[in-house]
Amino acid sequence: MKKILAFSGSSSSKSINQKLVHAAVAHLDPEAVTVIDIRDYPLPIHSVDIEAQGMPENAVRLRALFSEHDGFLISCPENNSSITAILKNLLDWMSRFEGKIFQQKPVLWMSAAPGKNGGKTNLKHLAELTPWWGGELAATFSLPHFHDSFDVDAGVLREVEHRAELAAAVKALEAAVSK
Repeated sequence: MKKILAFSGSSSSKSINQKLVHAAVAHLDPEAVTVIDIRDYPLPIHSVDIEAQGMPENAVRLRALFSEHDGFLISCPENNSSITAILKNLLDWMSRFEGKIFQQKPVLWMSAAPGKNGGKTNLKHLAELTPWWGGELAATFSLPHFHDSFDVDAGVLREVEHRAELAAAVKALEAAVSK
């Protein structure tokens, strides 16, 4: 069975992007997805000096997860129109292993934001970098106005249009993983 690794690029314990990850994986067979919280894998800020002392244990654990899975579902908040520091640092560590970060596997990038842009600037940036990082862009999904668009208690998107867009993005990832 093909497996998808799902996580948010957020360091917040109340991450709206982690909530979006859970809404997205509801469209997948539970046995086909592994959801992690990257806060459970703390990493030092990447430095060649630290790397020279040996790879951090959590970097090795994350690389193993990346290798064991056939695709990635990642929701990243937008910080100053770009990637979060915690996700950038994770990717920096993953880039230090042999082979490209995503190992020629499909990636679904998502972003949820309280504003009207929905993290689209960040998604564009991530989509452009995906091939450089050795990933195949399967789809992107943006959820604007999170607090109005997402029912936190039910864990679902409120608007039919957003639900359909999310389902289509997840199906695109599934199709790319199944190739």
